[in-house]
Amino acid sequence: MSSPNPEDTLQEAEPEPSSSKKKKKKRKWQQLEASIQALTSAGHRALLAGQNHEALTSFQRAFLLASKVPQKRDTPILRACAFNLGAAYVETGDPARGLGLLLRAQPEEKAQGKCHGDQCFNVALAYHALGNLPQALAWYHRALGHYQPLGDQGQAQAKMGACYQALGQPELAAHCLQEAGQTYAHAGQPQAAALALGAAAVCMLKSGQHSVCEVVQVLEESWRLAEMSTERGLLGQLYNDLGLGYSQLQLFPLAAEAFLQALPLCRGLGDKATVLRNLGMAHNALGNYQEALEFHQKAAVLHGSVGQRWEQGRSFGSLAFALSQLGDDKAARDSYLHALQAAQDTGDMKGQWQACEGLGAAAARLGQHDQALKYYKEALARCQKEPDSVRERLVAKLADAMKTLLTQGELDPTHTLTSAPGRPQAPGGAGPAGTPARVARHPAEVKHREWGGVERSFWDGYDL
Repeated sequence: MSSPNPEDTLQEAEPEPSSSKKKKKKRKWQQLEASIQALTSAGHRALLAGQNHEALTSFQRAFLLASKVPQKRDTPILRACAFNLGAAYVETGDPARGLGLLLRAQPEEKAQGKCHGDQCFNVALAYHALGNLPQALAWYHRALGHYQPLGDQGQAQAKMGACYQALGQPELAAHCLQEAGQTYAHAGQPQAAALALGAAAVCMLKSGQHSVCEVVQVLEESWRLAEMSTERGLLGQLYNDLGLGYSQLQLFPLAAEAFLQALPLCRGLGDKATVLRNLGMAHNALGNYQEALEFHQKAAVLHGSVGQRWEQGRSFGSLAFALSQLGDDKAARDSYLHALQAAQDTGDMKGQWQACEGLGAAAARLGQHDQALKYYKEALARCQKEPDSVRERLVAKLADAMKTLLTQGELDPTHTLTSAPGRPQAPGGAGPAGTPARVARHPAEVKHREWGGVERSFWDGYDL
């Protein structure tokens, strides 16, 4: 029997250390993968708990570890970590950095499933946050293709609606939001469905392409779904928006009811003040001035307590209007003075001319026709950027005041009726509620109505 050749022995002994190295490397990568998985799980838990900074830190560490994995072996791990980190950056307000990482994750157009839908959706969110709305829409559409087979497309549809709103295309926005509402409703998410349909109704009103019946149907469905929701957190704003929608349709009893529903759901004093102000204006429109007084007074106090001076001024204006309709002209004048001061403090030109118009009307009813003339002239001078109909109404009131003073022989010769260049002088004009402003033939017939735009602020809409 021949003895073993040393060389043969050496050759046979070599694989042992090689195999050992492979096992060590394998254990190393397994440990690395376990660490990456643990950090990723920690990041997701932190996100769910609202701890965005902790989540970002975990995803950053996972991405750094994944970068050490050989590219040939674990590219999917690096992509997944890039996706998680990119999404976390978008979530924490750094969409530019997040977008680069999300694109590095290489979302595949031909791939299917929720995971790929999430990749496309997060890329869309980054573009959306950066203001690149066409790109955002393109990626939301790609996400939609992945989500639709799963019936999970509601959020993508709602985001597309938001993009179309921002692009000034309310009809397309309404379509997307209605589809989102239907998707959420089928998925058993009544609050999300109600919010989407409420937003859809707003867009339908803006587009001007829908009948009152169509808009009311969407508003009613939104309200029905809101009442089904056990989560009340976001419903305060929804009910406020529903109230504004009904107000725009001049369905003031429904508007008042919606605002009342919103009141106990308000999240802060500023929100509560906004709803109280809208509730007061709905009652003004209904002619329930005594009820309106309490709402306007509370709104003015609350707006002031949270430093919302602009809103406080508008509340004083609406309060003054209600007081004037109840015949308390001195109190109305005082409230208009408060409204004027607040408008001057905040640079609110519209609030300034509205308050001056109201002061003119109050002065006229108190027999202070020279003061009325002064305030109407101030209102006219401050409404340069308003439609001609506003100026025509003010010119008509100014003419009434001048005629009254002429009849009484009290007209100051320095008072003249002027018009801004390029603006026609007019003896009358359409009032804010569609009623022509009247130029009386006799002083006793002069009617001073300070509706003149103060209540129109109701239609400006107020965000909770």
